[in-house]
Parts: sequence; structure tokens; C-alpha cells
Amino acid sequence: MDDVEDSIANLRDALDLCPPGHPERSASLSDLANAVFTRFEQSGRMGDLEESIVLNRVALELRPPGNPDRSSSFNNLAIAVQTRFKQTGRMEDLEESIALNRDALELYPPGHPHRSMSFNNLAIAVQTRFEQTGRMEDLEESIALNRDALELYPPGHPHRSMSFNNLAIAVQTRFEQTGRMEDLEESIALNRDALELYPPGHPHRSMSFNNLAGAVQTRFEQTGRMEDLEESIALNRDALELYPPGHPHRSMSFNNLAGAVQTRFEQTGRMEDLEEAIVLHRDALELRPPGHPRRSSSFNNLAAAVGTRFEQTGRIEDLEKAIVLHRDALELHPPGHPDRSLSLNNLAVGVRTRFEQTSRMGDLEEAIVLHRDALELRPPGHPLRSTSFGNLANAVSTRFGQTGRMEDLEEAIVLHRDALELRPPGHPLRSMSFGNLANAVSTRFEQTGRTEDLEESIVLHRDALELRPPGHPLRSSSLNNLANAVQTRFEQTGRMEDLEEAIVLHRDALELRPPGHPNRSMSFGNLASAISTRFEQTGRMEDLEESIALNRDALELYPPGHPHRSMSFNNLAGAVQTRFEQTGRMEDLEEAIALNRDALKLHPPGHPLRSMSFGNLANAVQTRFEQTGRTEDLEEAIALNRDALKLHPPGHPGRSMSFGNLASAVRTRFEQTGRMEDLEESIVLNRDALKLHPPGHPDRSGSLSNLAEDMHTHFEQTGRIDDLEESLRLYEEGADHVFSNTLTRLRVAVLWASVARLQRHASTLKAYRLALSLLESSLVISPTVQMQHKILSGRNGYPTLASDAASYALEVGDLAQAVEMLEQGRALIWSQMRGLRTPMDRLAGVDEDLADRFLKISRELESLATSSESKPLTLDTENSVTGASQKLVDEMYVRKRRLASELEVIVAEIRATSGFEDFLRPRRFSVLQKAAVEGPVIIISHSKYRSDALTVVHDRPPVNIELDSDFDDHGPSLVGDLKTALQKAETEPEACDAGIEDVLDSLWNRVVSRVVEKLDELGVEKHTRIWWCPTSTLSALPFHAAGPIRIVDRKRKYLLDDYISSYTPTLTALINARQSNTEITRHNTRRPRLLVVALADESLPKVEKEYRAIQEGRDFVKGLVREQATREAVIDDLRNHDWVHFACHGQLDREEPFLHAFQLFDEDRLTLLKIMQSNLPNAEFAFLSACDSVGQTVGSARGEVLHLAAAIQFCGFRSVIGTMWAMADDDGPFVAKEFYKRMFAEEDLPEVGFKRSARALREMIQLLRRRRGMTVERWINFIHIGA
Repeated sequence: MDDVEDSIANLRDALDLCPPGHPERSASLSDLANAVFTRFEQSGRMGDLEESIVLNRVALELRPPGNPDRSSSFNNLAIAVQTRFKQTGRMEDLEESIALNRDALELYPPGHPHRSMSFNNLAIAVQTRFEQTGRMEDLEESIALNRDALELYPPGHPHRSMSFNNLAIAVQTRFEQTGRMEDLEESIALNRDALELYPPGHPHRSMSFNNLAGAVQTRFEQTGRMEDLEESIALNRDALELYPPGHPHRSMSFNNLAGAVQTRFEQTGRMEDLEEAIVLHRDALELRPPGHPRRSSSFNNLAAAVGTRFEQTGRIEDLEKAIVLHRDALELHPPGHPDRSLSLNNLAVGVRTRFEQTSRMGDLEEAIVLHRDALELRPPGHPLRSTSFGNLANAVSTRFGQTGRMEDLEEAIVLHRDALELRPPGHPLRSMSFGNLANAVSTRFEQTGRTEDLEESIVLHRDALELRPPGHPLRSSSLNNLANAVQTRFEQTGRMEDLEEAIVLHRDALELRPPGHPNRSMSFGNLASAISTRFEQTGRMEDLEESIALNRDALELYPPGHPHRSMSFNNLAGAVQTRFEQTGRMEDLEEAIALNRDALKLHPPGHPLRSMSFGNLANAVQTRFEQTGRTEDLEEAIALNRDALKLHPPGHPGRSMSFGNLASAVRTRFEQTGRMEDLEESIVLNRDALKLHPPGHPDRSGSLSNLAEDMHTHFEQTGRIDDLEESLRLYEEGADHVFSNTLTRLRVAVLWASVARLQRHASTLKAYRLALSLLESSLVISPTVQMQHKILSGRNGYPTLASDAASYALEVGDLAQAVEMLEQGRALIWSQMRGLRTPMDRLAGVDEDLADRFLKISRELESLATSSESKPLTLDTENSVTGASQKLVDEMYVRKRRLASELEVIVAEIRATSGFEDFLRPRRFSVLQKAAVEGPVIIISHSKYRSDALTVVHDRPPVNIELDSDFDDHGPSLVGDLKTALQKAETEPEACDAGIEDVLDSLWNRVVSRVVEKLDELGVEKHTRIWWCPTSTLSALPFHAAGPIRIVDRKRKYLLDDYISSYTPTLTALINARQSNTEITRHNTRRPRLLVVALADESLPKVEKEYRAIQEGRDFVKGLVREQATREAVIDDLRNHDWVHFACHGQLDREEPFLHAFQLFDEDRLTLLKIMQSNLPNAEFAFLSACDSVGQTVGSARGEVLHLAAAIQFCGFRSVIGTMWAMADDDGPFVAKEFYKRMFAEEDLPEVGFKRSARALREMIQLLRRRRGMTVERWINFIHIGA
């Protein structure tokens, strides 16, 4: 500065020596003007700028037209007034600058050495006007002028590099308006050309580094190529090295480098980058003291950086510092300053962020006022007008979230639409406008339920995603937004495709946010929410566990003080409370309460999320009350819910939830105290909640159910029949409401049936029918049989629904419907799988293409259903479930949904074909009755309401025997007694037999004797076949051996002495077992192809002898023994054999029935799931001489009949013999010898082929009983299943 001061002093002395009229006075004025202008650039003193303008005007007056220096004065004055415009925003100055530059250009005709410079100056001026008005004509003129200048600077010209630089800036500006990547690529190329012309040591090399850095960073923002961002940082560092301390551009270089490393932080989350950016911005600010023209810019930049650090750490000091800095910047941008609108906008964002932390409405209102002021300073045509529209829209939308004023939301939508109109196709911010508008119309959907808004939101988010291709730095944001939108649509429609897409999108977003990414925690939370929602649909505990793990990962990334820590507490609390509801682990509930209390502490009075914390904590402590009965918890829950409701005024989106929560709490208190005021209040609150859930709202079923429960309770208290009728009407509407999810509707339907039955209402059967249909539909969601089983075995599996429904049908005398209901609601997994194997021969004769399409989709669905899901999920270094295993599950869900939708269409086409109207519909009794064509089927129905023995015969209506009223308790106790007895089989065989005999005697006296009496009445002859079809836990009882029925010659006779008993899991299974595709007929005596799988070991030494007993003299028997018995060999040979005999260990998996298995060679296993994958249409008979081949474990869903024998029957075997528990190895050879002697006997018997198996088994057992030392436990173990 000392040199400048000396120069100015000398030039003033020189001017004094050139008084008015002196020929050199204009030159002296011009020189002094340039010197004080230079001092202004150093100090920012406006007095210097004003003096420079005055001096230049006087000099111009002294250079009339024709003066050779007149063009120079035009230029100098143009530069000075344009600089004043940049300080004050006075458009008159800018217009004058343009006019002066045009005047100068006219004085530089083609060929003039300064014409190129004049092109350049005029280009800069009109581009500046573009930046104020948005007039594209100005920008296009600027580009044209810069190109004209460049043509006048041929290779080798000293100013060619400058021209490259100016043109680069202009075309990059056009890119920012239009999004044309050609412009950005040209800008980069021009900047590289300029840099090549600035070799090391050139005074402008540093500026070229800066310009090229800015251009490649812009390309990074479009493409996400990290190489561009790294190059930008390197170039900025190179520039900084060329600006040593004291250089006037050093502060600018600090600023540019800070911006680049801060951008890298936003991609990687490396806090070192953010901290470096803050330090660099502080260094820049120090070099811009009060009065410096760029000081306000440094205030803004430093404010943005410390504001970003606040978002990462939650340090409120950073936010306060950012606001102070923005206010400082605004003071330096007084009314009229061209950057005032920018400062208003930045300050508005800062105070709005503080509102989000403190809920001080004053901050939000100030933000809205500031955004409106900024918008006024950006009139139509202003390039930043669209930004102001968007920012103001976001602010008024936030106010809507606090007040529920729909005017604010409507204004926000209008503003976002205005912003979008100003961002035509190609505009770099168009994707942002799509996203903002999408979020606003989605919010309106949440208030009004208008489906059009939700659909528009999804379309807009998809549009935004298309504009952010792979590699785009904001792609993860678009993936996240679209995921949230389609998840919302799932919540409305229950379409699983939407939920599956949401999960896939959230996983894709998470992959784009690696460890360290600032938004990784958000992705953890969003993905956790989506898979938790899937858990609610499918009951898959793996989803719930993953959700908890993801929420814990998110919480770890929100350290104390982080603004999102409270939300993470809330999300994790919800997940662990859900796990408590599944497992009953009190530790989970206590953790949920503690987490909710932590969240509430971080939501002080006035915080916008305080009401949510009240509600969540209330639910958790109410749940604890329900476990412990502590009245303090219930009273706290009511108080918390009232506090939440106060914070949800009319119009607030959370008001309906608060109504429902408070209603639940006061109703619970009514149940404890009987205070009618509480029940009346609950009714009022539930009515208020229902009003806010109109038809089509996904929560309507839940609200209808809550009010229905209240009205039924009110009926029980008052006896008012109108209350009962309203209750049942509400239940029915809730169960029928198709916009609510299937599991909620199923729960409501079951409640409806229960209440209707209690009151003996005419709608009871209707309720049960709908509940059974919804139970079937609930399985469609899950892709594999293992997942489906988890639903049925979970708390909401409704294992007794079919028996309960049938018991009511029996109660009202509708026996045929009772049979239909038992068939529809049991063995659902087998029923679904059999549907996929429906023979298509008849349809193929009518429409071969349709039959082929059905078979193709069925095969794909079956392959998916029987695919293994048994591999455990693995954890990564952050203790979250790895994406690979979960992505596989996600893909399975998506595929299942697609295939199920295609199948639904095909089935509809088949049903529209004449003669196939009932295709895959639940079978009517007239069809089911065919199961009894070869002998009666006795269904033992067991329910808490009543138990019955329902006999189906082929030529008359079913007949029923109602069992003793206490059999609902006595039946399961017999199962327990049997299990207790069997535990003594090896150590106390006599005690074991005594216990079993007690069970057999009780079965005879309480059930079987009465059935036999009925069979006699029906004319069923002795020694003919009958089938047992026990339901629920009763399927573990040996009905075939009930007795003794009498004593002859001091020998006990059992049921099997009078009848040939078989079992069937369902009537349909028996019908299918008789629909053989083999060549066998009643008169065919062809020898079967018999495969024997024999695995002897130390615990099964008699297996080899058993194998020899089968093989002896029979050349049609093939053996797979020892090392030959691998899983692959067994499966291959099963395809080539009609009959199979397994002599090996059977293994039960306590937790997963689909992993029940036959033990093969070298620890190889043939699992139930693997058996299901086989399709053996020519298979006939299987003898499972293995332990527990008909055994089931506590992990099996009641009524699903998941055992090895059922799997063998499913894959094609018509007739199966199995064991109910562990088999004695000593019995194997005798059993095999006597059984197969009868199967291959030459004499004429009533049956041929595999149909001899039931009779042969009975005769073998009768012989086995006579053996010395034989125990009851051993001979009753064998049972026959199927045809």
C-alpha cells in the first residue's frame, strides 16, 4: 500500500502541474483515476471509487470526439462505474458501463489493435447484466463477443490466454442455465488451453489454476466423478502456492480451496476436510478486513462451513456463530447491493435451522420474512429467482408442519411449481425442483388422502432420479426420496411391490453412502424403517433383527449433541419395543422406555418433535403396565398422551394418532377401574380419530376396530343393542377395508368373528369366512415356505382359526361348511404348494397356451418357495447386517411379488374359461366328499369352543359326534401324557407302556369308541379301511391304536384289530394321492422298482440285516448303502423308482421344521425342504423306517403337518408309512421281512400294488405285537398315510 500511496501523491503533484487547458491534463487525470481505483481495490474505501469515477468523467470531457484517447476514457470510466454497481447494485451504473463499452467498441473498427479488448470488456458487462436480470440474450451476446475477441487473439498473442479464460466463464455460465454438458466440457477445454499458455512463473498461472479448478468441480457436481473433485482440490492448492502471503488474491485462493475440500467432505464425511475448510475460510476472512469488498463473501462462506459442522456434531455454538456471520454479511449488503438477496437467503436458512433445534417460532417467522425479502430482490428473469421460490416454499412448508395451516402448504406447492417452471429441461437444478415439489405434494397427500398427490409425488421423484444417473453426487438423495414415496404408497395400498422397491432403493442409497458419508446415518434409519415395515407384513424375525442393528448403527453416527440423535433414540426404541412384543423379553421393553426418555430430554418444550416423544414414551410405559400392573405406569401414559394431544392442534398431521393413543390408555384404565367416564372418553376420542381416517386411509381399519371394541364394551355395560350393532358394523367395515394392510384386516376379522360369535350374531360365519380368506392371502406376501411358516408359527399365526370357524359351523348345524372351513384353514403351506402342481391336461385340451403359461409361472413360484433361506445373516464391521445376504432376500420378495401378480392374472383367465370357474378356489364339500370314496374319513376338530368327531362318507352328508365339553383341555393333556411316557421308553419301558396304555384307553373311551358306534350305524364293515384326519395338537395322538376295545382269550384287542386305519393331513391330500399318473390299475401286477436307502452305524447295526430282508430274492430292488447314499444319488434314483424304503436316522430340527432330515452318508442330509423340491409324478409308495419320520416339534405351526412323511407324500408318493417317534433298531429286519412278504404276495388280495400297504402294515403290526418282549411303544409307532 505504501507504493500505491506514493504513486497517488506523485500523480496529484503532476496534476497540479497541468492546470485546466494544459494538453496533458486529461492524461494526468486518467493516471490519477487509475491509481485511486487501484487503492480502492486494496482497501475497499468507496471514497476512492467515487473519486476515480469523477476523475475519469473529467478526463472523458477533455477528450472530445476524434481524440485518439477518447476510447481509452470510455473503457476506464466503464470499468469504474461497473465496479460501483458491484458495490451498490445501482442498475444505472451497469447500464452506463454497457453503453460506455459500446461507445468504445465503435471507436475500435475492425483491424484496430484494441478491438479485441473492447469485445472483452463489453462481454463482461453484458454478462453481468445477465446475472442481474436473467436475460439470455445478454448471455448469448457475451459469448459471441468473447468468441469475437478470441478470433482476434491468434496463437502466440499475449492476450489469447485471457480470451480463453473469459469465454470459458461465459459458456460455463450458460451451462448453469441450460445444463448443456457440451458447454461445460468446452469451458474445461478452454481453461486447459489457457493454463497451457501460462507456464510456470507466469503472473496469471494461479488465476488459470483457479478457473480450471472451478470448472472441473462443476463437472464433478454433475457426474460424481471423484477424479474431477480431486483434480479441483489439487489445482486450488497449486493456485494457493502461487499466492504467497501479502498477495491480493491469496484470500480468494483460500476461499476456493475451502469450497473444494468442503465438497469432498460432503462426499466422504471426512471431518478433516470440513475442519480444513473452516480454517481456510477463517484465513480468507483475516485477509479481508473491514472495508474489503469481499469481506461479506468470506462471512457467508465461513458461516456455511461452521453450519455444516453443526449438522455433523450438533454443537449449537456453531449454529449460533453461523447466524452471527450471516448477519454480519447482510450488514455489508445494504439495500440496493446486488448480493443482498443472497445474504437474506443465507440468514433465512440459518435461523430456520435454529428453529428446527429450538422450535422458537420467532426464528421460523423471521426466516419466512427474509425469504420473501430475497424473492422481492429477484424479479422475473433473475437467475436466482427459482432458488428463492424453492427456499420460501420450504420455509412455509415447515410452518405448515407446526400449525397445520393448509394455506401454507398450498403456497409451498405453488412456489415449488413456479421454481420448476424456471428450470426447464437441461437446467442443472431441475432435479432439485422435482424433488422439492414431490415432497410438498406428498405432504398434502398425508393431509387429504388424495391419491393423485401421492402418484404425482412418485412420478416427480422418478423424474429427479433420471436426472441423477449413476455417479451423480445427489443420486443417493433421489434414491432415498423415491424409496420414501413408494413406501408411503405401500402403506396406502398394501402393494408389496412398493415396499420391496423401497427396500431395494434404500439399500442402493446406503451403498452410495459409504462409512464416513454424512448421510450414511440417515440411510441406516430409512432402511431400518422399511424392513421393519416388512416385518410387520411377514413376521420375519430376521427383518426385525436387521432393523434393530441398523438403528443401532445410525445411533452410533449421531453422537451426543447431534441434532438427529433424538430421532435415532426414537427409532431404536420403536424397534426394540416391537421385539418385546414378539418375544416378551422385558429387557427390550425397559430399553425402549429408557431410549424414549432420552429422546424426550432432547425435545424440550417448543421442540417440534416433543409431541412424538410424548406419544412414544406413553405407549412404552402403557405396555409395561400391561405386563406388571403398575398403576403409576398407566397414569403416566395417560398424562403423556394428553400432553401429546395438546401439541397436536386441529389440522396437525399427528392429531389422529394422539386421539388413538389416548383412547387406548383411558380405555385400559376403564378395564382396571370400571369408571364409565373413561370408557365414554375413549369412545369420543376414537370417533375423533376415525373422522381423520376417511375411507381409503391406510389406518382406517385400525380406527374402526378400536371404536368397535369400545362400542362392544359399552354394550356389555349398558345392554344397548344399538351399541352392539354399531360395533359389529364397524368390525365388518374394518375387515373389508381393502386400503389397509392384510394383517391388520385379518386381526379385525378375527375380532369380528369372536364378538359376533359371543353374541350369536348372524354375521359370525361371514366373519370367519373372510378371516380364513385373509389368512390365506397373508402368505402370498412371503416368497419362501420357510418365511410363510414363520408367519403361521408366530404370535399372529391364528393356529386355531380354522377349528374355531368349523366349531361355529357345527354349532349352527352346517356340517358341510365346517368341513370346508377345516380344509381351507389348515395345512396352508401344503395346499398352496399343491396348487402350483395342479395337473393341466384338461385345460391344455381347451387352451394349450394358457396351460403352458400357468405351468411356467407355477414352476418359477415353486422354485422360489422351496429355495433355502437357512443361511444365517452375517454382520459387517459396523455390526449391521451385510447387504449381500439381505439383498438376496429383498430380490426374493420382489420376484415373488412379480410372479404372484402374473399368476393372479393367469388364474383369472382360467376361471373365465368355461368349465374352470372354480379353478384353485377353496373346494366345496361336494368335491371334498370324494376323499371318502374308499372309506370314511374321520376329522377330529379341536377348538376352545368345542371338539368334534366329524365323519365324511362318500354318499351322504357328513355326520358329527360332539365330544365331551372338557375335551378341549383333555385332548392336549393326552398329548402331554404321551410325550411324558415316551421319555421313559429306554430307561423305564414298563412305565412308558403304562403311560401309553392310559392314553390309548382314554382315546378309546372319549373319542374312538363313539366313532366306531357311528361307523356301525353307517354300515361300515369291519376290517375295511378308514382314515383319520386329526387337527391341531391332536395330530400327535395314535388314534389307529386306541383301545383296548375288548379282551379275547386274555389278549387285548385294539382298533387296528377291527379296522385298517390310515391318516391324511387334509381331504385334498387324500384326493390327490389317488390321482395317479402311473401305469398301475386294479389288475396290473407289474413289479415295482424299489429303492432302498440303508445307512448302518453303531446305533443302527441292524440296518444291513433290514436291507437284506427286503432285497432277498428280489431283483427289482436297488440299494444305496453306506458311501453310495449321498443326497445327489438318492434324489437321482428316486426319479427312477416307484417305491422307496429309507432305513436310516431321522433328525428333527427343533426350530425349523423344513430342516427335518434323513441322515445320509458322511453327515450328508436329505432335508424336508430338499424333498419338497422333487417332483416325482410316478412315485407310489415310501416306507420311512427312520426315527420321527412323522414327528413334529414345538417349532412347527399347529395345523401345518410339517414332517418328513408329508414332504414325501407331497413330492408324489401316494402311500407312505412312517414312525411317530424313535424306532427300535431291533424291529427293522422283522418289520421289513413281514411287511414286504405281504406286499409281494402272489395270492389274490383286495388291493394291488402300493394300495396293499395299509393292510400289509396292519398285519405286520399284529405279528410284531406277538413277539417276546414287545412293548406297546414299539408296535403303535408305525402309521400309514395316504391312499
